[in-house]
Amino acid sequence: MDASRSDVLILGGGVIGLACAYFLLKSGATVRILEQGNPGCGSSHGNCGTITPSHAPPLAMPGTLGVALRSMLRADAPLYLNPRFDGPRFRWLLGFARHCNWRDFEHAAHARSAILQHSRRLLAELVRNERFDCEFGEEGELYVYRTDKALHADQRHHADVLDRLGIAVERWHGDDVEAREPALKPGVVGGLFHPGDARLRPDRYAAELADRVQAMGGG
Repeated sequence: MDASRSDVLILGGGVIGLACAYFLLKSGATVRILEQGNPGCGSSHGNCGTITPSHAPPLAMPGTLGVALRSMLRADAPLYLNPRFDGPRFRWLLGFARHCNWRDFEHAAHARSAILQHSRRLLAELVRNERFDCEFGEEGELYVYRTDKALHADQRHHADVLDRLGIAVERWHGDDVEAREPALKPGVVGGLFHPGDARLRPDRYAAELADRVQAMGGG
């Protein structure tokens, strides 16, 4: 293939760029990928490798802004914003705050759900059809809770939302969780199990996908 005359130029050789190249090549297009390092060397290599249609509910919801503001006091907070003046970031945060309402939350959840469930099906088909050696597993994902307050909050703003979206979620009592996961310390009050979630080893998946793209003529 003459790379200088490719039909499509893709900037970035992570899993998104590689997947786009794969499906474009299957459709008959010629593709060239520009990547400053090895394929999948960035966030595609360092992520946790979970495939989660259960993450359809968006971060922007009533109360999130308060959590973000309180997190400024803790450098180890899961959602941390260092307190400094930054004009573009401040404008972005204002836009984010405007969407922290239930109407936009429901709208975004439906849009995210459609994308996540479709991607989940395509990924499983791709791994199986190409026989990728990337430790792909479909055991589901379990969220474990040690306080009733946290469990009830996620029941309302997470599990109940998934019910409305048609995404399977199972409510487990604490005894069920401890029986199925004996390595957990005692004191679990409950769990939410997402049978449709999956996982893989991201570095192997990116490497396998890059090899397949190259074999198909991608440059």
